[in-house]
Amino acid sequence: MNPAVLCALAAVLIGTALQLSSGMYDDRALALVTVATVLAVAAAVRLRLGTPFGDTLARVSPKGVPIILGVGCAGGLAVHFFFNPTFYGDPRKLESFHWFAVAGLVLLSAYLCLHLRASLVRARFLLLLACFAMMAIAVLRASPKPWIDVWYLQQGAADALWHGYDPYSVAYPNIYGRMANISYPPELLVKGRLVSFCYPPLVVLVDLPARLLLGDIRYASLGLMIFAAWAIARLARGPEGELAALFVLFQPRTFFVLEQSWIEPLVLAAIALTALLSVRSKGPIAAGVALGLLLASKQYSPYFALPLFLTFHKEGRWKSLLVAAGVAAAVLVPFAAWDWHGFWRGLVTWHFLLNSRDDALSLMALWNRHGGAPALAVSLVPFLGVVLLAATLRWRITVAQAVASAGAAFLLVVVAYKQAFCNYYWLSVGLLCAAVSALLGPEETA
Repeated sequence: MNPAVLCALAAVLIGTALQLSSGMYDDRALALVTVATVLAVAAAVRLRLGTPFGDTLARVSPKGVPIILGVGCAGGLAVHFFFNPTFYGDPRKLESFHWFAVAGLVLLSAYLCLHLRASLVRARFLLLLACFAMMAIAVLRASPKPWIDVWYLQQGAADALWHGYDPYSVAYPNIYGRMANISYPPELLVKGRLVSFCYPPLVVLVDLPARLLLGDIRYASLGLMIFAAWAIARLARGPEGELAALFVLFQPRTFFVLEQSWIEPLVLAAIALTALLSVRSKGPIAAGVALGLLLASKQYSPYFALPLFLTFHKEGRWKSLLVAAGVAAAVLVPFAAWDWHGFWRGLVTWHFLLNSRDDALSLMALWNRHGGAPALAVSLVPFLGVVLLAATLRWRITVAQAVASAGAAFLLVVVAYKQAFCNYYWLSVGLLCAAVSALLGPEETA
């Protein structure tokens, strides 16, 4: 089966699973994401074994791809008309959201028309982006203070930085009270407050303008989601790429990811920007800057940065790497020097101390529910992705191969991980959709 079809099917299966469970443990959802993982791995292996560099086999646009993605988008929009897209949003304030979902379905139907005017062909994607933006604003207004720690952490970190304090040195409210032991290692709680910030500094730098101008850091995530979709669509420059990008936005739980303030939109935007510049830009500096931002976006970013680095033009590849290292250092080093112990505690210690969650949508949670997973198995999970990357990557690859391999490796880790929730699966869908768009895009050179 064509790798683009495999990736599209995997993305829709994950989206369906997230609608069933919101990324928490559910037997049906776990079965769907497991099947999706098998399909994603099969696509990556197919590209490695069956499409040598320069082969156009995987670039033939199978008819099934726009059908799969179109049905996925339509299903996501239909779900939004009937159900609350959030956990904490006031249903009375979501009436406009539901009607914009109907408008989105009407606009989406334009992709069924084969003989549209050129102006309408150009406008339909932009109008759907605008429709998504209006739906997202309605969600943020309906859920102004979500009961989740990451929103309070990011709001507080932006406030701390604006007032001249190190986000890694200040204490944050523990909103969970006696339930905190589920989410936090006890070493990070002092006098009932959380004394650590778990995200890289780039998150604070991106959040700060939204916090100052609009009062809510989630508006930064909204902008990043739209940018990521635009960049993914540009990888293909056609209806297939646009539908792949639209499924990222209109899959059933995207607005839940936005409400909950997870930072995966930043990671996806950095991935999409790096992939797009690798294809479109002839100079090494722009791609290097994008790669550096990706490296600074979250702790697991090397899963994506290494494959994308292998897509850079060989003449300027090492210059791009030096630029990327400089950009990442410029973001990370000042905060590390400001408070090294706090910086290390937030970015490293916190994550090693996290307990395995029985409510995670993962095989590890299933294992825990039937006797418990051995410590060795827990520690070896991250290496599953490393093994798959080693098996599917080469020194010279296309962006399609890079994103497909990275998506499959990341999904393989997530489905087996101790903390597998909606945000990680949402990012996996973004990677798979980017792979679809890149597979159906114009021929690449290296």
